[in-house]
Amino acid sequence: MVAKKIRFEQHFQQCSFHNPMLGGELDIQELEIRKDPLSGRQSVYNTGLKDKVKILFPPPDPALIERLARETEPGCFLCQDRWRQTTPTYPNELVPGGRMELGEAVLFPNLFPLSQVHAVIRVGLQHYLPLEAFSRQPIEQAFHVFRGFVGHLVDADPGLQFVTLNGNYLAPGGASIMHPHFQVLGSDVPFSHLEELLTLSTRYYEEHGTCYWTDLAEMEELVSLRTIARTGAVTWIASYAPRGSNEILGILPEGRNLLELAEQDLSDLAKGFTAVLRGYGTMGFSSFNFTLYSGPLSSRDDSFRCFLRIISRQNLHENYRADDYFLQKLLGTEIILTPPESLAVTLRGYFGG
Repeated sequence: MVAKKIRFEQHFQQCSFHNPMLGGELDIQELEIRKDPLSGRQSVYNTGLKDKVKILFPPPDPALIERLARETEPGCFLCQDRWRQTTPTYPNELVPGGRMELGEAVLFPNLFPLSQVHAVIRVGLQHYLPLEAFSRQPIEQAFHVFRGFVGHLVDADPGLQFVTLNGNYLAPGGASIMHPHFQVLGSDVPFSHLEELLTLSTRYYEEHGTCYWTDLAEMEELVSLRTIARTGAVTWIASYAPRGSNEILGILPEGRNLLELAEQDLSDLAKGFTAVLRGYGTMGFSSFNFTLYSGPLSSRDDSFRCFLRIISRQNLHENYRADDYFLQKLLGTEIILTPPESLAVTLRGYFGG
């Protein structure tokens, strides 16, 4: 049974000190340490943090965001048709015409690549959108352009095996421009975390004879505490031990790599992705990161399945503080601010039942 293969481990600790905010009384705080079932990576939850969330994550400043959007839009190379004069092009033998277009989505090379392949995809015409205002169609168009580009890459260079789709939104998420956009990274060697995922997934498959990702989707749907919804073939769950704030996984149990994803799979993925953004926005968040992971393109790796990981980031306001510091960057432990079980309950309402 799946239940015997996947273990949701917890470890509890206590911290005791005399708290001046309680008149010097002894304060005993409970900590819950969670381990990711695949990697063993830790996340920590302190129930006392619920009163500190608004200090750690102050609400976004709409006036500041609107001002920044207004000031940056005239020079934005993704707005209107400026991209036709200001963005680079691929050789025709890789991408006929140099760029790819579908509806409002446009794909072109990054001027400052950080990988063997590094492309940018414009997502929609709007220079800025609050998360709750993102609509499904521009995201779906971007996903379809991405999938078409992967096909071109495979035809041009069979050695390019590892491709991810990624996104930063607003400055706290690492974006250098406000206009919504995604980024494609491709390489003949796997990226560090993808390599870790592939190695651990292979180890799980060799031990249990089944795929961890399909087992996880099945197990979470049985337990239902962290299951949010399904959009077609995609199972959406709140991560048990997240790598980032409010982490959501969208697992595609039938897709071992990007080439196995059908058009409907991408549409189902876009539907759930948009629902998560709406949920984040209504919860008071303004920024996010995501990655869509894939197994090697030339092999049918039964130990792996495509999945999307999305997290919220710090809100944009004057003098915002980073939400990623030594605990995450150097000790590899994430803080849980919203218990995944509560997060799942909150987001279910944004998936339409």
